[in-house]
Amino acid sequence: MRRVRMYWALLAGLAIFAGCMDPREEFGKTYYIDGAGNWGFGVAEVARGLQAAGYRGHVEAYLWTTSFNPAIDQVNRPAAHLRAAILTEKIQEYLRNHPRNDVNIIALSAGTGIAVWAVEALGAPHKVNNLVLLGSSLSSDYDMRAALAKTRGQVYVYYSRYDTILDGPVRLLGTIDGKMGVDAAGLVGLHPRGGGRDRIVNIGWAPQYQRYGWTGAHTDCTSEPFVRRYIAAHVTPGTGAGPAPRAGAAWSSVPAASFAHWRWELLGQANPFVHSERLGSTSEVN
Repeated sequence: MRRVRMYWALLAGLAIFAGCMDPREEFGKTYYIDGAGNWGFGVAEVARGLQAAGYRGHVEAYLWTTSFNPAIDQVNRPAAHLRAAILTEKIQEYLRNHPRNDVNIIALSAGTGIAVWAVEALGAPHKVNNLVLLGSSLSSDYDMRAALAKTRGQVYVYYSRYDTILDGPVRLLGTIDGKMGVDAAGLVGLHPRGGGRDRIVNIGWAPQYQRYGWTGAHTDCTSEPFVRRYIAAHVTPGTGAGPAPRAGAAWSSVPAASFAHWRWELLGQANPFVHSERLGSTSEVN
């Protein structure tokens, strides 16, 4: 709960400056969208990681949830679509004022649904640059054609077969787009049936990512070192290292997750069960 209090204190402070343009907006805009519950995972770390990598634009955390309860936000899909529509307007307003600048979106978990829906609804001639989806709770076969039509670059999908949130509670509650009992994109990658795979880059968890803070769990792909080293490359060319090369070890299945697995991740703590069960992984770049 300390993380939650700090997050809301930060938002309260930022609200004082509402309506005042940040001078960094002259160099570009990146929206960061947290997951269900908006517990603050990555809100500070993503901005710091991008800036440490040399990103000069403004990073804005977009608040979309209606509660502190991830389960409520995961199933309150009408409210999620409404907040996505508001984000669409924010993006269009920025691009009207800065038509030569890039807008990127980095989103976590259920926030990836808000990101994709916001991009889908952009009116001509507005487009975003790149989308980065972390631990996405969109269904793995979600039709991306509408979003890709409003994206100049690519969609980068970071996924992990060891994500016990996506392999547990999300299977029971449904993906953010409303499918029950299916694999989420953050678990197996994004493989849309409607086309566009050539512009979707699936990046699977691999052991070399651990040194930068991504252990394969649901939220730690937002760690500042990982953002600086890898994710920043999708926002500012020439920064970071980009996707890791394909790992040689094949992934092996993990035993079914128990409630204890989910509890560790919901608390934002390292999951000791995952560390003991990992046998390897494959980093896939489509």
